[in-house]
Amino acid sequence: MVAEKLDLFFDVTKLIQHLNDVVMTKEMVRCSPSFGGWSVLSSDGTYQDGWQPGHLLLAPNIMEKEKMVIQSTIPKKFSDFTLETEICTGYMLKVIEAIRLLHFKPYRARIICLSPGGECVWHRDASDDQYAVRLHIPILTNEGCFFETLDDRAHLPADGSAYALFVNREHRVVNHGKTPRYHLVMNIVDESGATKFHCKSEFFKKRQSLASLLSPN
Repeated sequence: MVAEKLDLFFDVTKLIQHLNDVVMTKEMVRCSPSFGGWSVLSSDGTYQDGWQPGHLLLAPNIMEKEKMVIQSTIPKKFSDFTLETEICTGYMLKVIEAIRLLHFKPYRARIICLSPGGECVWHRDASDDQYAVRLHIPILTNEGCFFETLDDRAHLPADGSAYALFVNREHRVVNHGKTPRYHLVMNIVDESGATKFHCKSEFFKKRQSLASLLSPN
């Protein structure tokens, strides 16, 4: 399973309107020619904050020298990125508040744009033993957009649905279509069991069970 569709529904028409009327009036933060966006929740309250490439520290085949350079650009923990930015207004703020009401503790929320023909490198955002879950709410997409793992791939349609995904496994996103892909993406923590497969306690319970099975004793 690539993604778990949650029992949540948002008005994608209002999200598109907010994207056009508010978000896209600001200059996009670009991490590469095909990848960038705007922060909805950041550490300093600005939409430019929160785009440090921390995931590359766990990307396969990256050189140690490169890791040292990337590490030096990450002054804060991403869990500190909880302040509402200048684009977290109107319906976008209502979405964030709804997710907070579910006790998902959202942080480092961003609107991410992947250009046509773009793709990110294969990477993971945490190690195997770390709980790392992201919530995706597609805003604009096309049928050529996929979230891929080493085992499977999934297209997440922009129909108002929300999806939980583990990002401590190797993955990437691709846009093989002819239009940009815009997703609202944020880290979440499910401590209440609101999700079926992405609850924090169940994650560590499975890790402990696996460790016991592999133990030589």
